[in-house]
Amino acid sequence: MTRITTISSVILTLALSFATLATAQNNVARNLYISAANVPTNINGIYTYPDAPKGFNPLTASDVELASYGFPTRPDKQAEPDHYRMWERAMIAAKIRWHGELKARELPNHGMPLAPPAHTAEALGSQLATSVSNAEASGVILKSGVGKWSSGSFADMWSTISVPVVSQPFANSSCTDGWYESMSLVGIDGYVFFSPATGNPLFQPGETTGVEEAFYCYNGGPSVYAAIFGWGTALNQAFALNPGDSFYTEIHAFGGCNNGSAFIEDLRTLTYNSYVLPNPCLPAQTGRSANWIVFRPPYSNSGEIDGLSPLANTINLSFEGAEVLTLAGKPFYPGSQTTTTQVLTMTDDGRDQNIELVNQGSGGYQGLHSLFFETTGCAYVGGCTP
Repeated sequence: MTRITTISSVILTLALSFATLATAQNNVARNLYISAANVPTNINGIYTYPDAPKGFNPLTASDVELASYGFPTRPDKQAEPDHYRMWERAMIAAKIRWHGELKARELPNHGMPLAPPAHTAEALGSQLATSVSNAEASGVILKSGVGKWSSGSFADMWSTISVPVVSQPFANSSCTDGWYESMSLVGIDGYVFFSPATGNPLFQPGETTGVEEAFYCYNGGPSVYAAIFGWGTALNQAFALNPGDSFYTEIHAFGGCNNGSAFIEDLRTLTYNSYVLPNPCLPAQTGRSANWIVFRPPYSNSGEIDGLSPLANTINLSFEGAEVLTLAGKPFYPGSQTTTTQVLTMTDDGRDQNIELVNQGSGGYQGLHSLFFETTGCAYVGGCTP
């Protein structure tokens, strides 16, 4: 064997050793995202992570250290420069860890189980392939095409959401409804199903994080803005936000009946925290879909059709830098326009007027990574009636 061949063999062996070491470290890091969150919160089953030691720097920390304290996985700077830029900005801004009490926001689920029933839009295939009008959500759903947790499953998702100014519809100064609300959500394994009560399509969140925006007409009409996270209808309200803030979130999915993890941050106030999202396992997580949604949540005491709250007038809001990676590291974008993309348009309760629109791009950075939402119709000008 020549000296050159020997050197080449040594280099190859070292490269394989480093690759094996990196893979092992990544596997350890993934497992740590679930096990390291051992600090209980005020809500049973919700855990957060230990505080990082003084002087901790996410930009120089190892993957294992990031996972140990609940910081999102470091993106590959060469392969994912846009994601790395967003991650770096969020890590630099993560200065104030929030230790406040969570508020449970359990929502009714229209009498449906958390498991996607056999008659979901996904099961119907081409009947709801690319465009869905429904009374509950507006936005984009991407489908990975997998039937079980695998390398093609959606596993890591992030976005920056603009926090809008929220109000009642402009012509509805008398506040005929007690409250107006919307939620801006990113999530994995959300899906469309048909309401058993009405036969109309509705949206069911999966593993999700986002922003809650509400205008309450009680007590002079205060507004509420808050970070939220959860699974399905079991949502939790965390720290307060303000109109004009930029909210960054990144969620990790781990498949099967494993819990998920969520990082949430207000980039203006530098407030952040990370949580484990308890997985109800109804059914096991597959990473079959990813969604960017504006959602008007159901309420059990609402007199509206399907029990949906009146939609708040947010005028417009946006999701920026949005992307999702499969477990194998393949990127997908909300601007994708393929047969595996569903675009949802929210209608009023009578299904005869659009009230929230999503504008989807197609090319360039903004076209792929950004979504622009507009409140319109009766939700904009004066409130919707059945």
